[in-house]
Amino acid sequence: MRIAPFCRRLSLALLALAGMTVIAVQPASAFEQCPKPQFGVSGIAIDKTAPTAAEAQTAGVEEAARIGFQRILYRLLRSDGLVESFIATHDVSSFVDFYHISEENSLEGRYIAILDYCFDAPRMRAAFRESGYEWAELKSPKILVLPVWLAPDGARAWQKDNEWLAGWRSIVEQADGLVDFALLKPTILNERSLRAEDIVAADPLTLRKAATVAGADQIMLVVARLDYDGAQQTLAVDGELFKDNADRLAVLAEWVDRPVFGNLSEQLVLAQRQILTEFETSWHRANIIRGGETREITVEVPVKGLRDWASRLEAFGSVAVIDSFVVRKVDTSGGLVTLTVVGDDAAVANALGTHDLRLSRLDDGRNVIEPQ
Repeated sequence: MRIAPFCRRLSLALLALAGMTVIAVQPASAFEQCPKPQFGVSGIAIDKTAPTAAEAQTAGVEEAARIGFQRILYRLLRSDGLVESFIATHDVSSFVDFYHISEENSLEGRYIAILDYCFDAPRMRAAFRESGYEWAELKSPKILVLPVWLAPDGARAWQKDNEWLAGWRSIVEQADGLVDFALLKPTILNERSLRAEDIVAADPLTLRKAATVAGADQIMLVVARLDYDGAQQTLAVDGELFKDNADRLAVLAEWVDRPVFGNLSEQLVLAQRQILTEFETSWHRANIIRGGETREITVEVPVKGLRDWASRLEAFGSVAVIDSFVVRKVDTSGGLVTLTVVGDDAAVANALGTHDLRLSRLDDGRNVIEPQ
């Protein structure tokens, strides 16, 4: 029997598994050694048997690669049909960058392991373009989910046995998309410093404190309550989205307001899944990369020096929605650059935002990229 963390790139030792943070995040984020975390998956558990240990190991590693690849494809494509089509026409092994064995038990004729996989982003992008697919890969800012159960006798935000709150802890831990959801742990310290009554009231000081503790860029407040429509009991769920400074970004739609029949627990789970799915789908649509469609945007890029200019060019080269760029003019105050993009303005703006840059259109029609 052998239990040993290990990492391979075409059977070569490479690196160690990164440590976990104290805040619940997407499983893919646990594998931080992948250059593009959105192209990585972690915690794939396998248990394979075969006539020999070597055969069981080979089969197990191949199965883990298929499972991981399918998860990555759905994350980027969000279409069961496209995922099935891509897998049917491509060799999974040709896209594996490296894999990491977190735990491994090798027995006679049996292989048990937990593996992490990182897939090669440039190769996958090229394959998507060749297939004419649309995809998204931009990770969202970290969004802290603050769920509250509004009971007749007051608000609940930290109780471990409350189904609404416990359900959110479970579903966020399992989330595996491009939206980086996070939750705070139900500790005594959080309960005392972030009171449920203040959270449900969207108290600015409380929201800012929560965002700071979580290291979040945005906050999604989701409040559930039981209500009545005449004599019929109903479940209502409302939400609001805030910046980390507590400024309201959006009043979210009321996702669920339906009669409660039978199993309330199932309806709570459905509400939570609907919220996260709609949020994930909206982010995905806003950041679509259209491999077969390109357009050009000429932008002014003001800078304060050579370091700023180098930083801007590095950002343009690292953003997937920018297919290529050409520098038209440059001087000490900045330059003029033509970007060839494969997405709409929202996708470009979101991608530049990850580099603390903002795309603005002036009244005279000029486009400018400058610090946020």
